[in-house]
This record gives sequence, C-alpha cells and structure tokens, in this order.
Amino acid sequence: MSGNTEAPTVLAFTLYFVVVLIIGVWAYRKNSEMSDFAIGGRRLGTFVTAVSAKASDSSQWVFLGLPGAFYVSGMSNIWMILGLTLGFYLSWRLLAARLRDYSARCYDWRRGQGTESVTVPGFFANRFHSELLRSVSALIVIIFYVIYLGSAFLATGMIFNQVFGVSTTVGVIVGALVVMVYSSLGGFLASSYTDVLQGCLMFGSLAIISVAAVVHAGGPGAIVEAVQAENPSIGSAFAEVSLVDGAWLTESSFTVVAAVSGLAWAFGYFGLPHILARFMGMRSSKSAKNGARLGVFLSLTLLGFAAIIGFSAIAIFGGDLDSPENAYMELVSGLLPTWIAGVFLAGVVAAVMSTADSQLVVASTTLTEDFYRAFINKEASDRSLVWLSRAAVGLSTVIGVAIALQGGTILDLVGYAWAGFGAAFGPVLLAALYSRRTTWFGALCGMVGGGLTVVVYRQIDTIGLYELVPGFLVGVLALWLGNTLGPRPGDAMQRSFDQLSQDTPVTIGSSPSATTTSS
Repeated sequence: MSGNTEAPTVLAFTLYFVVVLIIGVWAYRKNSEMSDFAIGGRRLGTFVTAVSAKASDSSQWVFLGLPGAFYVSGMSNIWMILGLTLGFYLSWRLLAARLRDYSARCYDWRRGQGTESVTVPGFFANRFHSELLRSVSALIVIIFYVIYLGSAFLATGMIFNQVFGVSTTVGVIVGALVVMVYSSLGGFLASSYTDVLQGCLMFGSLAIISVAAVVHAGGPGAIVEAVQAENPSIGSAFAEVSLVDGAWLTESSFTVVAAVSGLAWAFGYFGLPHILARFMGMRSSKSAKNGARLGVFLSLTLLGFAAIIGFSAIAIFGGDLDSPENAYMELVSGLLPTWIAGVFLAGVVAAVMSTADSQLVVASTTLTEDFYRAFINKEASDRSLVWLSRAAVGLSTVIGVAIALQGGTILDLVGYAWAGFGAAFGPVLLAALYSRRTTWFGALCGMVGGGLTVVVYRQIDTIGLYELVPGFLVGVLALWLGNTLGPRPGDAMQRSFDQLSQDTPVTIGSSPSATTTSS
C-alpha cells in the first residue's frame, strides 16, 4: 500500500489527529496542579483505567511485532500471550488497589507533612525514606523509556512510509510531533482519555481484520491446512520454527527455555511505570476487582487477534512477505476497500500513540518531580512544575526520535525496555506494598541488581533466554541480600508502613530524620 494517498485514507488520518488534539486541549483546562498532569487528579473510573492501561501496553507490537512473530515462528509464541495475560491480571490483583491507596497516603518524608506520591520514583522515595532511591529509580525510568519511545516512533515512521510513501524519517518526526503536542497540553488526562478512544479503535480494527482474513483464507480449516502444508511444526507450541528464504524450517523440538522466556513477560507488568500510573490515578481502589476482569478479557482478545492475523498471513501470502511486521498492513490494503482502509491503518497509529503518550507523560513528570523539584527547587509551585513538565515532554520526544532513527526491530526494542522495568522495579514494588521489613538499601540493591542484569545478560546470552528471567531473579536475590546484610529499617518507616496497611491516613508521629535513611 506504499504511497497510497487516496482521499479517504488521508481523511481518516486527519480526523483521528484532530480528535486527539481536541482531547488534549480539553484536558489542558483541567491541569492546574502537578497531580492533575501526572496522574489525572486520581479521578479515573474502572472502565477508563482498564482500557487505557491495556491500550498503553498493547502498543505497536500488537499490530506489527506480534503478528510478525506468529508469521515467522508460529504457535511457539503462545507462551508469550499466556505470560502477558497472566501478568496483566496479577498486576491488577496484587498491585492496583494497594498502589492506588499507598501512593495517595504516603507523606513527604523530607518535610514531615502529608502529600501524595504522583510518580513511581516519588513513591519509592516516600515509602523507603530515601532520596538516593528516588534518583536511581528516576534514572532507570528515563533510560528504559528512551528505548521504549524509540520503538513507538519507529513504528510511526513505518506506518507513514507504508501508507503515504514518505520516508521513514519524515513519518517518525510527524508522528512524534502529534503525540508531543497533545501530551504536553493535556498530560495524564489527555493520555488516558485518548487511550480509551485508541483502545476501542485498536480492538475494532484487530477484530474486523481478523474476521476478514479468516474469511478470505477460506475459514479456520483452510488456514490450518495451509499452515500444515508449509510446515506442521508451525502449529505446535512445542517446536521452534524460523522463516528462512521464504520457507519455514524446524530448528528444534520444544525447549523449556522458549516456554519460560514467553511466560516471563508476565513479570514486566510489575514494573511498567505507565501502567502503574494508571493504578495510581484510579478514583478508588475498589476499581481493581472489575478492572482485573476487564483487563483479562481485553488481553486475551487483543493478543488472540494478533495471533490470528499472523496465521492468516501465512495462509494468504505464504512465505512471500518482505517484512513480517507488515502482515497487518498488507492484509488491510489487500482485503479492505480504500474508503475504510484508512480507518484501520489509523488503528495502528492509535496503538503507537496510546503507548507513546503515556511514556512521554511519565518520563516528563519524572524529570520534573523527581529531578527538578527533588534536587533543584524544592519550593517550586505546581503551576511552574506543570509548565516544566510540558517542556520535558518536548525533550523526551527529541531523545525518542533520535533512538528511532537508529533503526532496529519493534518487538526487540519493546522487549528490552519491558525486561528492564520488570527486573528493576517489579521485586521492589511488590516488597514496598507487602513487606514491612524491606529497607531502602534492599530496595536499592534490588533495583540496581535487576536492571544491570538485564543490560549485561542481553550482551552475553547464548541460549536464547529472555533477559527478564535472570534480571527478575537477581533483583529478588539482591533485594533479600540488601535487607539481610544492610541497615535495619528505621522505626518511623515501619510505623508509616503499618499505618498505610491499616487503611488509615498517615499521621506524622516523629520527624523523618529519626529513621535510617540515604539522602
């Protein structure tokens, strides 16, 4: 479909961009305080939270990367779907309610006064009484979000190249500018409500093109026959298959490494800041129960549609696709009339932007709240912080564009960032919400150990094990060692945790300086 600039396609894209910009302007009027910009003033309902959370994590890789993975290596990717669904459910059940309430009631330990934590690094700092922990976790957020943003803007460039025939570079820049504008205007509210729009568009697009592809291929039976004809191992979850020169080759039988790597994607949800921000922004912790149910439904259907698209592409195109990650877009251009194709291609843009906007807001508020206000100007007003956050959105966009222009594959970039967040933050956040004895030193060891393991293991892996597996395990071990061998938790920190876990607002019983801290 490269170079197709039919009027209906242009109109669909234009209308989509106009709508998200209108939402950005609307949300702009509601951002008077930092908590409004960072987490929407904690006024998101269950439906908005669940749909926006799923939309922001089901980004470009659900339309491009995952169908491409099923096209190349078949049913062995089912382990990833199972892991992602399990992880999304567990994050709602284990994290959502507690994180929402704890972050709202954690006081600012530096000043000894009540306030709320509006960023993940801010929550860690207030929970463990450590500014060092704030700065390290903020640095981790920035490093891995740069990689994540790069994958989003790269996908935007691919879409614009495919649809309008412009260079990938131009597509990257145009898409990044649109996301930057409405994210800087509306912050978290704009991100969340555009994510609902984008989530519905994503769901409808994937569902309809899946049905159209199955019908065009001759039905489920015909797809199974076509896949079996190419290579029976494609349909097996217990075989490793790869596409080489247009033919599918069985590389080996089932390995535990492949299954563990796929299931390990579950742990990423415990550390993704843009998902955690949705939990912090819920109107009530009671939303967690229904949110978990809706989240599982959305996860199974969205990821299932991606698998159907990948298998349908095998039946329809054989091994002739030049780029497996273009399977969805090739099906759209080949099966749908031009007047509706633009809407479905806008669905891909929606997937990209639903993640990029969330990441931009989190990255910018981290720069503003956890670097500027924490270390440069502690007395900064909310109004100045909101404007600084808008400027930080622009800075984060520029860095993300620079990464995107370096190239790479979408799923690989997403997987790297996913592993980094899961390993660095996952064990620590679980301990922060459930363990009274966890110390700032243990949390610091867990963050650094998990994050560094992901970076190092990625360079030395020889067996194909997903770096999140050793990263998460090392994070847990380092957390335990830090708690065991490091300084004991101070009385003030333990009292504040007791008050948090008793569903009562935190009251200041003693000066924060009385506790063992790292400043």
